[in-house]
Amino acid sequence: MKKDKTNKIRNVSKEQWLSQALDTLEVGGVEAIKIERLAKALGTSKSGFYWHFNNRQDLLEHLLDFWVREYTGVVTNNPDITKLEPEMRLLAIMRAIRDQKLAKFDLAMSFWAKIDDNVRKVVDNVVKMRLDYLRTLFAELGFTEDELEMRVRLFLCYHTWEDAMFPDLSNQKYSILQNIRHRFFIRK
Repeated sequence: MKKDKTNKIRNVSKEQWLSQALDTLEVGGVEAIKIERLAKALGTSKSGFYWHFNNRQDLLEHLLDFWVREYTGVVTNNPDITKLEPEMRLLAIMRAIRDQKLAKFDLAMSFWAKIDDNVRKVVDNVVKMRLDYLRTLFAELGFTEDELEMRVRLFLCYHTWEDAMFPDLSNQKYSILQNIRHRFFIRK
């Protein structure tokens, strides 16, 4: 355990607990999220957990909110992205998804949603939020009807699965492909 100079176990923030829980979810599924396991990984005691959460179920509920806020809201509510012109906004979103690893936990959340109806509702809502956000953006780019819907769904599917499907892309190759993909998405 990590201790400070006064020999006390270090404080761990709520966000650190939630981040560790997401990492654990990704590797082992929801069943692997155990308070003792999280505390050990964070180098602290279980008692620190109860400063932020009532119990494991409370952690899981906060985990869903954290995922929505930090992995979708970080784009959809970002004023720096919103103020950009549509073409540049699309590129900024593509970059944010990759640079901030915003799709990293989508697969784990989808698996969790298969066994928990409450999680399914949250995941469905996130997908809807993303689709609606992208529909607005692609409509601003001048796309309508089926052309609009195809681009929205293709963008979301590709960017959700890209890292899982192509984890070995070098940064250089990724940048080249990202620029080509951006031109593809905005071309009429």
